Formats: sequence, C-alpha cells, structure tokens
Amino acid sequence: MWALRAFGIAYLGSALWAQASSSAAWAGFGGLVLGALTVSLLERRGASPRMTVAALLVDNALAGAVVWALGGASVAYWLFVLPLLYATHRSGASGAWWGGALGGAAVYLTDWLRTGEPPAQMTTLSWAGGVAGLGAALGWLWQRRVQADQNALLEEAARAVEQSETAERRIRESYRELAYHYHRLEEHLTALQDAAELLHALQQARDTESLMHALLERLRARFGASGAVIYLTDETGAILQAAQATGALAQLEKTALTTPKRPFHKPPDVQPLVNQIRAAVQGTERIADAHGESADRADAIVVPLMGDGRMLGVLALTTRAQNGFSPEQRTRLRALAPHLAALLTLMDQMRLMSVRLAETQTLYDLENLLFSAENPRLLPQRALTVLRSLLPYEHAQLLLRNEKQLALVAREGLMPPLQEVLPNLSDPDAPVQACVYDASHALVESLAPATSVMVVPLRGGMRAQGFLALGRTELPPFNALDLELLQTLAFQLTSVLERATLLSDLERLAVTDGLTGLYNYRHFQDRYREEVNLCRRYQHPLAVMLIDLDRFKQVNDTYGHLEGDYLLVQLADVLRGTLRNTELIARYGGDEFVVLMPSTNLQGGVTAANRLLQAVRETRFQDTQGAPRFTISLSIGVAAYPNSTQNPVELLEKADEALETAKRSGRNRVVACENIA
Repeated sequence: MWALRAFGIAYLGSALWAQASSSAAWAGFGGLVLGALTVSLLERRGASPRMTVAALLVDNALAGAVVWALGGASVAYWLFVLPLLYATHRSGASGAWWGGALGGAAVYLTDWLRTGEPPAQMTTLSWAGGVAGLGAALGWLWQRRVQADQNALLEEAARAVEQSETAERRIRESYRELAYHYHRLEEHLTALQDAAELLHALQQARDTESLMHALLERLRARFGASGAVIYLTDETGAILQAAQATGALAQLEKTALTTPKRPFHKPPDVQPLVNQIRAAVQGTERIADAHGESADRADAIVVPLMGDGRMLGVLALTTRAQNGFSPEQRTRLRALAPHLAALLTLMDQMRLMSVRLAETQTLYDLENLLFSAENPRLLPQRALTVLRSLLPYEHAQLLLRNEKQLALVAREGLMPPLQEVLPNLSDPDAPVQACVYDASHALVESLAPATSVMVVPLRGGMRAQGFLALGRTELPPFNALDLELLQTLAFQLTSVLERATLLSDLERLAVTDGLTGLYNYRHFQDRYREEVNLCRRYQHPLAVMLIDLDRFKQVNDTYGHLEGDYLLVQLADVLRGTLRNTELIARYGGDEFVVLMPSTNLQGGVTAANRLLQAVRETRFQDTQGAPRFTISLSIGVAAYPNSTQNPVELLEKADEALETAKRSGRNRVVACENIA
C-alpha cells in the first residue's frame, strides 16, 4: 500500500506543478504527504481499529485529491476501492465496514469540493452508494468466514471430547497393569536394602509415619545429630511440609513452607529453600538448648532430595557438638541423598498406586449405586457418601437441573446453597468451568464455614446438567490434582444419574397411558388384584367406578380423531382434578376410564361419581385451536364391596353392568350396582 501512496503523491505533485497551483493547494499536498508517511510508519507496529480508521482517512483523502487532479474522471473513482480492500485485509469485517462508510463519504465530499455544490448526479451518488455497499458486503462475507472457522473449532472440540472419553477407557484398562507394577515396586524395595545399612531398619516399619521415624532415628544415631527433620513436597510440588521430626527439631513436625513456584511450573530454585530451612532448624536447635551454653555452636546439614528432575523433599540434621558436623559427615550424608530420594520415590509411587486403587474402587462403587439403591431418589445422597472415602470433606452439595431450575438434591455440612452464592450456575447457557475456591478467591468468604471448595459441572452433552461441590474447613485445602480427580468422578456420576433417570422413565412409561398420562390397563389390573387380596384378608371396603364418554364416536366422525384425542386428554385432567390422590385412575380402553377407590363404600363411590359428573357438565372443553367447543356428558357405573357383592373379584363385572344400565337408561347419569338388584 505504501507504494500506491507514493505513486499517488508523486502524480498529485506533478499535477499541482503542471497547474501552477496556489500555496494553499501545496499546503494541503504537504499535509497529505505527512499523513501518508505517518500512517505508513505507524502501520508497521501492528493493526488496530484506530490505525485502520486513520489509514482510511489518509488514503481516501489522497484518492479524492487524485480524482480532483484528474478532473473527476469516472475511471478515477475506482481509487476509492483500494483503501477499502486494504482496510479489509488489515482489520477484517470492521475494516470493511469502516472502509465502506468512509469511502462512500469520501466520494461524496470529493465531488462536492470539486464542483462547489452538493452533488446531485446519479454517477456520484451511485459511486458513493456502491463503495459503501461493497464495504458492507465484504464485511458480511468476512464475518461468514469467521463463523465458519468457529464452527470448525467446535467440531474439533467435539472430537477432542470423544478422544478424552477413549483415553479414560484406556486408563481403566490400565489399572490391572498398575497393580502388577505395585508388586514389582515391593520387590525393588527389597533390592534397595543393599544400598545402605540404614535401610535394614526401614524393613520393620509398618506404615509411612513409622518408616520416617525409623529413618530419622537411624540417621541421628549414625551422624551424632541432636535433631532431624524431613520435609516432603505435596502432590502439586508447591508446599514443603515437615512429614516427620525428632529430637531437638520435634516441634517442627507438620509445619510447612511454600515454594516460590506454582504447581506444574518449572522446579523452584533449590538454594533459597535450603537456606530458609537451615535458618529454621538452627533457630529451633538454639531454642531447644535449655542452658544456652552451646547455642552459638548449633550446626546443621541441609540436603535437598532430588529425583526425576524435581524436588522430592529436604533432609536436615542439627547438632550442638563442639566442632559441628565434620566435612566427612557432610560428604557421607550427601552420598546417601540419592538412595533416600529413591526410597521417597518408591514410597510416593506406592502411595500413588494406593490412590489409584482407591479411585478404581470409588468408580466401581459409583457404578454399583444404580443397582444398590432401592429408590433412585436416594442415589445422590449415597453418591456423596461414596466420594467422602476418596476426597474427605466436611461440606458437600449435589445440584441437578430440573428443566431450567437448579434443585439441591443432596447435601452435607453447613455450607450455604451453592446457587445462592454463585447465581451464574442457574443460567443453563452460561459457560461454567471446574474451579477451586480457596483463600485467594474473593467468593470464598460467602461459602463459610468452608474455607476451600471445589465445584465441578455434571455434563451431559455440551451443557451442564448439574453441579457437584465439595468443601473443607480443615487443612489441607483442595488443590489442582483433587479438582482433576473430582472431574473424573463427576463424569462417572453423571453417567450413573442419567441411567437412573432413564430407568425411572422406563418404569413410569411401562405403567402409563401414552395419550392421557393416566395409568394404563395393565397397571390397573395389577393394583386391582392387590386390592382384592387386601379386601379378602382385612375385609376393607373397595369401590370401582367405570366411566364411558357419551357419544364419543360422533366427535371422531365429525371433527376427526385428533380432536377426539385432545378431548380425552382434557377429560383426564378433569378426572385428576376432581378425584382424590388416593384413588387410582386408569384408561380402561378407547373412551372408557376406570377408577379404583380403596377403603370406599358404595355411598362414597356414588358421591365421587356425582361430583365428577357435575364437573364434566360444567366444563367447556376446547378444540386443538384453543377455542371452547365441546360440552360432553358421562355415563358412570359404580360397584362396591361388600354393598354390591360379597366376592370382591366380581366388582369390575358389577360396575360394567351398572354402566350398561346407565347407557340404556338415557346416559349422562350415575348408576350404582345395588340399584339394579
């Protein structure tokens, strides 16, 4: 573009020279030259919206000047397209829109300045509108291309999710191999006994704590130290904690130091940590000397334990001997450092194996929840209990999305409801990522009494179907590895909850009529047999109501089966709203319905039937367009045990006889079985 600017300036200068232009014209020419030079230099620093607008102003002014010099020739107006194309190349859609707007304005102003009056010629107006329209079209096309790139990125993300699921399956398959390596690592522990004499004492240790204690006591005896402490890094490598301390340094046990680097970054500088620990242990050694006679002679050896390119821990020994530690002792301890680091690595791997086995057991327990919970509603609370064994917590909440609302389905502890503290969770379209709310987060005070909280989404597809939150009041706080583990468990829990929901839906559909939502004939027969058995055993009353919709065939023949089906759906709503919740309502077949009324005699059944008949008479049923159109009536037959028969098995037959009587006697009425006798 700078070459075109230079050519335009050269041509414009020659035209001004040839026309012997005035000093004002030369001053304007100088301003154009200065502006073009400035814009060309600033464009090298990068593209920005302001730079694009500035370049468009200069380039359009230069194009307008050339058009003026050419006397307004039509072909010269093509020069206004060049700044537009250049701005589109530099800034995309925004550059095209700015270029179209400023280019169209430049065409209009150029013709105005050239002729001295507002342009009214269609040629000028067409060029102005054409440049503006071209800018809008280029901006739209550029935006479409950006949208296509975004769609491609979404497809790539979907493929990445699928790959991650495949990787997770492979991880599960590797657990057996990890168990095999666990046994191999135990064999390596026996082989390390030959590395140094102190390892013989380690064979007698039963757990990590006793092993550390035996290790430090052995080192104190061999090196004549008055105190010993070993610092170990946590899972993230960000904290050094005194795992064990003995002798004069016993009070340092469980204290911690924070390394300068965050987790998963490059290893921290070792020497500042060594100096910090040396000052701490020497100060503790001096305080431990009750008489103060040898306080100034406190000496310390601090050795970093490195392995696999990272810091595993730090070992420190202190003494009050006259001459402190000898150079030979320092050399011997440094020589032992690789063996101690190997031992720590082995312990860390054994701990990792136990953690992985615990993860496997937790995944199995989550998977087994679907079959162990007798009621699907108990499943969320049991899931929280399963998670506690692997990720100890004092507070927990499980929220599931019901349509567009978040419902708290399980909780433990006193942490406030998560949807109140984090209202953005209630928005189903808001992107929510797994997060740890610790002391450095602004919202952690709102989650009190929890001081460290992990929140992960339960994803089903691309949207969050709910959220799982675990909170701790006691140390240690949750870290990034805990969050990663919880995300894996949340994925498994989401799968279990989805299958539980599907199973519940299948059970519901198996007993539900697909049109009306009432119970179906098969479920009614099962309940009918149960109630009959109860009547025989306990002599409880039982009533049955058979309902038939009068002249329903005329509705289907006149208005069509779609209107008839919608009428049945509305009638089902009236039945549910009029009868009691304890009464089982089912679709008996076609336009017939049946109501099973436990602990109800014949009089109670007739009263309920008359109440239903009146409710239907007063209801104006709508058509599928929502307009009130139908007024219907019912024929109802009622039978009850023991009023209608002494054999409860005959109740359904007696109710059917009463229904036939109601239909023969004019419909739109209730007939009880004893009225027939």
